[in-house]
Amino acid sequence: MIATTRQLLARARSPQARPLTVAVLLFGLAAVLPPVSLPGRSYTHMVVLDITQSMNTRDYELDGKPVDRLTYAKHSLAESLRALPCGSRIGWGVFAEYRLLALMTPVEVCSNYHELLATLSSIDGQMSWAGASEVSKGLFSSIRALKDVEQKPSLVFVTDGHEAPPLHPKIRPSFDGEPGAVKGLIVGTGGSALSPIPKFDPDGRPLGYWRADEVSQTDTATRGRTGSSANGEAMVDESGQSVAQQTVVAGTEHLSSLKSPHLRELASQTGMAYHTLADADGLAAALTDPELGRTQSVPTRLGWLPALLGVLSLAWGFRPDRFRR
Repeated sequence: MIATTRQLLARARSPQARPLTVAVLLFGLAAVLPPVSLPGRSYTHMVVLDITQSMNTRDYELDGKPVDRLTYAKHSLAESLRALPCGSRIGWGVFAEYRLLALMTPVEVCSNYHELLATLSSIDGQMSWAGASEVSKGLFSSIRALKDVEQKPSLVFVTDGHEAPPLHPKIRPSFDGEPGAVKGLIVGTGGSALSPIPKFDPDGRPLGYWRADEVSQTDTATRGRTGSSANGEAMVDESGQSVAQQTVVAGTEHLSSLKSPHLRELASQTGMAYHTLADADGLAAALTDPELGRTQSVPTRLGWLPALLGVLSLAWGFRPDRFRR
């Protein structure tokens, strides 16, 4: 037994077996090496998804089948999680009417990956608490909600920009915050062509599509007030100029498309960036824009380094010229 052990030790120390021994030790080190804190870029995002009815419009395609905007946005976000480095944090929220509802505050991506996917997959239009979609007010209220948060996250606001009821061209919600105080990204969803908006009952069963006579085709601001006010009451803008009521013969508010000019204007007002959602790779690149990142100590896995050295050691040990000798 002692002789056999000595023989094994002698073989392990021989020039022929030495590369294999080194490779085994390096692979073992790679398996147990803990993450090391190193300076690196990370991201903290609060993603707010528009869950109003226009987001049910099917003008995207996934795996050869038509899908709605919300489904495609969720798919692209799930794929983009892989692009965020460990140490980054992300949270989910939803928007309807003009309010933000936070579902999950930002958590570390790598250690909470499956929980983030599970929460994201559960988001749907049935969570909406109102039929209105006041996108401008929703964006502004989301910024106000995040500006005083500790370790202020970037706001990622995912919407098609479809305002319901529609806005008057001269009367728009004003942004009273400081542009750029909350960094962020507006992600525009939808196609350029007008498409019908599906209608569902409270249990999520399809009821066809919204018709023109079921949807407000003009803004509500210039219609005058009801009650004691006189009919046809004149309305004025911020400068005191009279604003005429809109008259629309045949409106298209029951149809929907990406309102990119409106969203770009909102991005300019708030100091945010704008990105049109076309694919998951493009969204991942937008979410990892250096402008949205911060440099801090990030847990970094370095196990690949001894593993690579182990592979090189094996290649050295089994190089052809050794066997020829």
